Amino acid sequence: MVELCQRLVLVSVLLSPSLVLAATSPEQLLANGDIAYERGAFDEAVRQWQQAAQIYEGQRNLKGQTTVLLKLAAAYQTIGQQRLAVETWERAGRLAEQSHDRKALVLAKSGLGTAYTCGHEKDSAEQLLRESLDLARAERDAKLIALVLNNLGSFLADQGKTVEAIDMFRECATLAQQSTNRTLAAKALANAAATAARDGQATEARQLNEDALQQVWELAPSHEQAMLFIRCGQTDWQLSRRHADARESFLANAAKSDEAALAVSAKLGDKRAQTYALGYLGQVREATGQTAEALEATRRAAFIAQELALPDALYRWQWQIGRLLKAQGDRDGAIAAYRRSVQTLQQIHNDLAFSYGGTRAPFRESVGPVYYELADLLLQRADGMKDANAAQQPLLEARDTIEQMKSAELEDYFRDECVDPWRARTARVEQIATDTAVVYIIPLPDRTELLVSFASGMQRFKLPVTAAALTEEVRQFRLNLEKRTTNQYLTQARRLYRWLVTPIKDTLALNHVQTLVFVPDGALRTIPMAALQDGDRFLIEQYAVAVTPGLTLLAPRPIARAHVTALVAGLSEAVENYPPLPYVAEELSGVQAQFGGQKLLDRDFVVSAVTRDFEKTQFQLVHFATHGYFDREASRSFIVTHDGKLTLDQLEALLRPGQFRGRPIELLTLSACQTAAGDDRAALGLAGVAVKAGARSALATLWFVHDQSTAILMSEFYAQLRQDPNTSKASALQRAQMKVLHDPRYEHPCYWAPYLIIGNWL
Repeated sequence: MVELCQRLVLVSVLLSPSLVLAATSPEQLLANGDIAYERGAFDEAVRQWQQAAQIYEGQRNLKGQTTVLLKLAAAYQTIGQQRLAVETWERAGRLAEQSHDRKALVLAKSGLGTAYTCGHEKDSAEQLLRESLDLARAERDAKLIALVLNNLGSFLADQGKTVEAIDMFRECATLAQQSTNRTLAAKALANAAATAARDGQATEARQLNEDALQQVWELAPSHEQAMLFIRCGQTDWQLSRRHADARESFLANAAKSDEAALAVSAKLGDKRAQTYALGYLGQVREATGQTAEALEATRRAAFIAQELALPDALYRWQWQIGRLLKAQGDRDGAIAAYRRSVQTLQQIHNDLAFSYGGTRAPFRESVGPVYYELADLLLQRADGMKDANAAQQPLLEARDTIEQMKSAELEDYFRDECVDPWRARTARVEQIATDTAVVYIIPLPDRTELLVSFASGMQRFKLPVTAAALTEEVRQFRLNLEKRTTNQYLTQARRLYRWLVTPIKDTLALNHVQTLVFVPDGALRTIPMAALQDGDRFLIEQYAVAVTPGLTLLAPRPIARAHVTALVAGLSEAVENYPPLPYVAEELSGVQAQFGGQKLLDRDFVVSAVTRDFEKTQFQLVHFATHGYFDREASRSFIVTHDGKLTLDQLEALLRPGQFRGRPIELLTLSACQTAAGDDRAALGLAGVAVKAGARSALATLWFVHDQSTAILMSEFYAQLRQDPNTSKASALQRAQMKVLHDPRYEHPCYWAPYLIIGNWL
């Protein structure tokens, strides 16, 4: 995990370092840029190449322009300037087409494909990379083919296609060796080793890593050589964590590689490589119990990362310092270091989990532990405080730390800062209603903490349930809930109730709580809390239940009952591979009976008609009764229309303007959507749909629901909202769910439980 995205390996002409930077010819500037790049001076390389590009442009030298733009694009990508990288690859591609330079076109397409991978445009990335490979093979150029194979292999590894990726890397290494490109051969072997290690193929990973290192040792000192040493060291580090029997051997190999990288980077004066070499050497020393030595190396790494303004490296070393200080028993120093790490992370939310080679780790896996470990330390600090009022401060900070993580995770899922612009118009959930309790769940490695907020303050409950045990129980619960013909779910329903509700039950009664608002975490987002059971009654029979992705809501207030402008739309017919929903017409009629509004059914429900209606009318209530799907990638989440699909981005474009005018959608209903069981990240999309769409709240389903019971539930929900102006959305849903629950045909929770009120429950 060394660079945000690694550049293509371009063959450089190494010239004497005695060359001065005052050269005026573009060829001299180009060569000077190569020298700077090789020693890791990327800013200087960019300056030289930018000057060369200007001269070539003035000379109308298309070949020269294309050559330097390819180098510039790779440099921009290396230093994390993703937008400039994409623009420069695209410009290089246009010039290559204009000059009929097929080799340059291959490099441009391949580079752009790599950039798109980093930008999460996976379909476009794969298309470009495969096109560039076809073009390279048509040219019969071994060097060119090898370059593209390495990039395509990195993409496939990112997609989890391990076997195909390793095959690509192996072919790349063979071709690179044939064309005497040792650097690329080493890189391909290192990438193959890392991919095999992630896939648990220890024997193959070890051999590939040894082969890679053999090539790396033969390279001339350069930034690339230093980074390849680090890459190989990280593979041995990963292997040490998975294979206890050979742990010491892998750690020794990792230390040797990191020390070699440190020696090369120090010789070159390459501070960028130096910060990673020191930081990862500190990581190995930490693992071998050499805490003092690890702390010294990590502090040096953090100093350099701060000096170079490398936040993607800095937060790692600050985090590592926090862990080391904690190991030394310095809790206050550890908390200070963790706070600095979280502060750094807040600056860079996205694009901070790419490895050397382009593979992106899941957000929670890569950075989530920073937040959880800080929260754990703060909760421990509260344990040592005798003054209950004073203990509130670390409890609040612990909760707010996890809240920061949740906000960043939503931004990471949607690939934009979809939360930040609206914070000025939000309110804290616990300040809204006196009969409401907000249950904040924090799963930790050795326990689970419940921070329960009332209008009068916060109370803390510690449960002897590990995060792993909680997650396992939740996953089994979700699987069993969807089995309509069995009651297997009851085992988990009762156990989860005993863990999450029983400890707080008396306190809820003392505070006269009628509504529970859960802020679920991880796997808990995939289940309906309403279906927890005390052995006799479900939770929904005891409280109205809502969920929210975080502690703030968009200007929360009850929905207006009069003069509501509604749009109801849906599909009852089969479309493409989606089955018919014959009760949708009845469902839409039920909504219209209460709130009126515009209706789009079947052939009228097309994207152009939805767009037209939103342009003409400012809706407060939007109800879509159609198939919807939430994927682990937001770009692949959608709702189905008669003529295609409406993506979350398109939905946002329709709904957001109302928020800019101060009148956001009050309620967005998606009555037939689904998320995959066990996919926490897909459930994150469902939890954040109201945030993404700019709606005060959403009513959506966790899984595909029985069509007829949905019509009954939705009609009752809207009737409750319409008839009683004092009924909250959460209470209206509670009454609707209980109506279905008490129908003998639909008493199983698979029929009534998956409906969630998300966000503003008032």
